[in-house]
Amino acid sequence: MSNRSRIAFRFLLYPILCIVVYFAIIFLAATSVAVFVGENYLDHEGKIYLIEGIFGILIFSGWLLFRRAVNKPNPPVSAGRPLDWMYTCLAALAMLGVAVIYFYVVTHIHVSSVENALEDYNELMEVGSVSQLDLYLNVFATCLLVPVLEEIIFRGLMMGEMLQQKRPVLAIVFSSLFFGVMHGQVIQIGYAILAGMILGTVYYLTKNLLMSIMAHVIFNTLGSGIYLLFDVSDKADTILNIIQVAALLPFAGITVYMALKKRKNLSGNKDDNVTEEVLSGGQV
Repeated sequence: MSNRSRIAFRFLLYPILCIVVYFAIIFLAATSVAVFVGENYLDHEGKIYLIEGIFGILIFSGWLLFRRAVNKPNPPVSAGRPLDWMYTCLAALAMLGVAVIYFYVVTHIHVSSVENALEDYNELMEVGSVSQLDLYLNVFATCLLVPVLEEIIFRGLMMGEMLQQKRPVLAIVFSSLFFGVMHGQVIQIGYAILAGMILGTVYYLTKNLLMSIMAHVIFNTLGSGIYLLFDVSDKADTILNIIQVAALLPFAGITVYMALKKRKNLSGNKDDNVTEEVLSGGQV
């Protein structure tokens, strides 16, 4: 396979395949619920997300097992270092901070098309749960199962394949674009792309899928889960927003530190490889 063909496969065809399978799982989950509850299946979001999460994780875990069987590289997963965990928590808060700024800007753009998109977004975000149990299932699935599933797809499989081209910035950007577009709604696409870039950066710098999963879990929990389960006061919401925006600065600082450290390590490894080749009489 030529280099151009590999680039087309890793940055276009493979991501599209992943997304097609993901949407097929979503369709299967919605159809399964519709069969049992009828036309009002959209009022059972908790059940839909639960089925989507369980089936999705099973299917894509099988995908990972197949890749291992054919000796394809799989996303690294480990317990992580203390710095990785601190960075992950800051990343989750930073994503929320970006969302706060994003919505502040969007809500102050007085253009009819943007205002209409915001109305559509607010309608989309209205939770359709007919019972308290379904609400709990909704929170459990969207704050735990869906983040695991989406990180396996977009960081583990999709971005992992892109990283084989040794272009980490392009891998982060393109996987984030697919992650954003997958969400479908115009307003949601914007902040999903930004969140995807942070999640991709976490995955690349920590070399650990568990870290991007945890950042995604924290983001969904603090961004929607607590608001569905608890009556968060305006004062508490304001305090959370301030903390989230303030997290952007230390997150940026640690990102620069970890990026420089990774660059230094990669440079050192490259020099070691060159030295080994010279000593063994190889070409450089």
